Parts: sequence; C-alpha cells; structure tokens
Amino acid sequence: MIGRVLRFVRLPFLLLLIFAIARFLLGAKGVPYAPRGNAMFSIVGLTFVSSFYFGALSRRVGGLGWGGTVLAGYSIGLFAQILIFTATWLSYAAGIETSYFRHWDALNVAEGTVVPMAAALRTRLGALLIGPVIAIVPALIGRALGALAPEPGAASR
Repeated sequence: MIGRVLRFVRLPFLLLLIFAIARFLLGAKGVPYAPRGNAMFSIVGLTFVSSFYFGALSRRVGGLGWGGTVLAGYSIGLFAQILIFTATWLSYAAGIETSYFRHWDALNVAEGTVVPMAAALRTRLGALLIGPVIAIVPALIGRALGALAPEPGAASR
C-alpha cells in the first residue's frame, strides 16, 4: 500500500519541491520576507491544500481506503517537513542570512531574534514529528467531502 500511496502523491511531492526551491531562492536573492514574500511560496499552505485535494481524490481516483487517505496526508506532510528541515539546515550551513528558513517569524520566535543553528534545527525537528500528523486532518476532511469529486472519466461524458 505504501508504494501505491507514494505513486498517488507524486504531483504534490513535485509541487512541494518546486515551492521549497523557489522559497529558498527568494531568500537567497534578498527578497523581503514580509509583507508579501512569505505568502508567495508557502510550503505549509501548499501542504494543506494538497492534503485536502488528494484526500478528496483518494477513493475515486487513487482507489485507496481510509487508511490510504491517512497515509497520503501523512506522506505529503512528512515530505514537506523534510524539505523545510533540509532547507533550514542548508541555509545555516551555507551562511545564507536572508533565507526564509532562518527568519525569526518562520521559526516562531520574538521579532528580530537571531536564532542559532542548533535551536532552529530543534524547532524544525519538532515540526518534522508533528507536521505530518497535522496534514492528516485536511486529507480526512477532503476524503469526507470526496463525494463532490468527479468520477474518473466523467469529463468525457
């Protein structure tokens, strides 16, 4: 079942990778984090939207049961958090001060706080454990509303 779920969520994985790279490049190029830069490529927002849609499509398109839907949401959330953790580590390792992954607001600390690498990675490690579980919720909501999703081949009728 894991292989089937991973094949099913390939598109969200690709989109999350594109968003993570774009977000990293925005920070590296010095685009201000606020007021609008942060919203351009929101990995967390994309995670929730992808979990919702792929939860909704999990039965009709993916042929998955409720367990498969949970696994799809978890997989999307885990991949997103792995990307965020990796980008945070890379930001510190490469010394990129303006990266969105090092910003005080992205790390949920007081405004203007400079967060050392160890503290930032501890924060990201916590999200790596909790984030995937949270992504299950929109997947299950999507699954519950999946009756609104089109049947496969419905567009050709």
